[in-house]
Amino acid sequence: GGRKTTEAWGWKEDNGGGSGCWFIHHHRPAGVYLNMSDTMDQRLKLAQELLRKGQVGLMLSEQENLPRLPINDLESAIKDFLRASEPLLSPEQFAQTKAQAEEFLKEDGPRLHELLVGYDKEDGRNSYLEDVWEDAYLTQRSSIAINTNPFFTLEDDPTPARTSQIARATTLVWSSLLFCQSVRAGKVEPDVQRTTPLCMCQYPKLFGTTRIPLPRKDKTVFCSDSTHMVVMSRGQVYWFDVFDASMEMSLTRETLAETLREIREDSGTMEPEERMHSAVGVLTSDDRESWAHWRKELESDADNAESLRIIDTSLFVLCLDDTTPPSPADMAKVALHGTSVVDLTISSAGVQRGTCINRWYDKSLQMIVCQNGAAGVNFEHSVIDGHTVLRFASDVFTETILRFAETIRSNFARRQTAGMQSCQAVRGAAVVAVEFARINWKLGEDVVAAMLIAESNLSDRIPQVDLQVLEFAAFGKNWIVDNKLSPDALVQIAFQVAYYRVYRACVCTYETIMTKKFFHGRTEAGFIVTHESKELCEGFNAANSVLTLQELLKAALDAHVGVVRLASQGRGIRTMHALKCMAQQQQPSAEADSVPALFKDEGWKAMSHTTLSTSNCGNPALRMFGFGPVCADGFGVGYIIKDDNMQFCVTTYNRQTARFIHSLEDTLITFQRVLMGTHFGANSASAAPSSQGNVSPLAKSLAISTLSSPNASLRPPFLSGQMNRVGSVLINGAQASSPRV
Repeated sequence: GGRKTTEAWGWKEDNGGGSGCWFIHHHRPAGVYLNMSDTMDQRLKLAQELLRKGQVGLMLSEQENLPRLPINDLESAIKDFLRASEPLLSPEQFAQTKAQAEEFLKEDGPRLHELLVGYDKEDGRNSYLEDVWEDAYLTQRSSIAINTNPFFTLEDDPTPARTSQIARATTLVWSSLLFCQSVRAGKVEPDVQRTTPLCMCQYPKLFGTTRIPLPRKDKTVFCSDSTHMVVMSRGQVYWFDVFDASMEMSLTRETLAETLREIREDSGTMEPEERMHSAVGVLTSDDRESWAHWRKELESDADNAESLRIIDTSLFVLCLDDTTPPSPADMAKVALHGTSVVDLTISSAGVQRGTCINRWYDKSLQMIVCQNGAAGVNFEHSVIDGHTVLRFASDVFTETILRFAETIRSNFARRQTAGMQSCQAVRGAAVVAVEFARINWKLGEDVVAAMLIAESNLSDRIPQVDLQVLEFAAFGKNWIVDNKLSPDALVQIAFQVAYYRVYRACVCTYETIMTKKFFHGRTEAGFIVTHESKELCEGFNAANSVLTLQELLKAALDAHVGVVRLASQGRGIRTMHALKCMAQQQQPSAEADSVPALFKDEGWKAMSHTTLSTSNCGNPALRMFGFGPVCADGFGVGYIIKDDNMQFCVTTYNRQTARFIHSLEDTLITFQRVLMGTHFGANSASAAPSSQGNVSPLAKSLAISTLSSPNASLRPPFLSGQMNRVGSVLINGAQASSPRV
């Protein structure tokens, strides 16, 4: 990786091009040039060669130029910590926290900071935070299902013929294999944020990576040359080769589809109880210590050990699910944890027939396809972040659309040629599946019992997760940007106000901030409750004037933008976390909790209890994005801001999820009305502002057009005093009246 000279890639420099040749010096690979005296075909061939070679190494071309993730100086780190903790504490608590921080700054802090700087400079270390942050995931001992693994659900396939399970799965797998080829060849175009290149080191780990359970701390394994994929159907595990040794496709789209079809048929020949008693994947949903124990037990048999190796080294897992989710919320639940459907007519204790047993949560990438073609992705989070999987999902979905357009064009061309009959003859030829194998486990009674316990535990947890979805259609990014505001800031402040309206409290709120503009950067913790957002929460009511509310809202938005800007530069709380880890490493194992008093203080405790965990991750390829709550009383909020609408997926452990979503919708609409100069209680045209000096140009134009309209009393939905479900759809699974609104 890194920006290399042409000699470094082994291409011979041609210095004798002579006249009649032209070069693109900063993109052109050495040894390839266009000679204008060549024929058009020759020039076209050479141009294609130039482009092909120019792509080699493209993906990692900027790695060497990326700056290292900075370590905050100690005073800045303490300042950021105090800024983030103060709004969460009482004055008395904050005074104590501030005193502890001042003591840390004088006593333990300088020594630990010096150790951290030295740690960062060690040979082979990519950043001071990379291993520290991976360890935070790998030392987690609770289940990674629901608790850790996030999910995406994809928009529906635009091709009418691809709404069936096999057709959608074939399209997604084929596009994924093309993306994998591009990653391994280094041809994926680098990510950029505006004009800033981003780190691409995570992309190879999308494929062939698995988390391995071990006592106390897991590990990840990565196979860079894997050539096979795994398919799970009704809890059974199958595998087959998709690449040859040179990384070329070893099958066609037609044979891939036929292979998936035959796998579905084979898994259907087994009785439900037999399937459950061989659904080893359910063990990956258990707590990590239990799974580590039973995996070691499985590995004691050579055949089982080889079966585990096949899964570990596979490119990815495709889960073909026996379910037809009727709504976006139902599909989100399938992607997060699957379904739990216990058949009590089979055996004395019943048998699980849901899709929750059709997963292998340790794989870096699981693609899930349902019987109606609804699809999603579940990914293991220890070495991969949402932005990376988002790019993968986006490129795969784009490939789907391009192939749809290609079929339209090719179908039209076929109708214009005389070769249509021969084409039909080829399409009618028999298609044979590639050779595949079902993994046959050798399981003792103790392992089967452990599987049944793991399934029961997972079935207990699934109904405890309240997942609800809001598809908000009143406005989106365009309206917010037209008003010269930050879309993300407006949504984040709405979360805080919505929570306050339900619980009358400001709680620790975490926003994931991407730091991939740094070498091996991942994310920073944006602790985004500020004095300004707290004042807005407390003052956002009808007792205040529109002007006062506008001032409070603008102050909160500006403060949020400032926090996010600093976090994106590495100025968050991760440095403090790394200092705590340095302190723990200096202690004997028996005294691992003997850390400076600051890390036991109420301020640190308040920031370690993330009640509102939020993340913005989306583009037009995605329908939903979400994850489970990070604490027992927490809310997990995944959201996607699109041009003219927004999607929210909220999870809790049976807290007031529906009320929070209702409050969020109400808050967003009220924000819009306040920004347009309309008061809380306005419900007619007469409530429009008499003075428009304090509203944006767009707000002025909308207010003027409303007042001058012949139907001025029929105000637009976003100015209506009725704020229940205005332009939005609230969906909570079974209560949704429309499956795909």
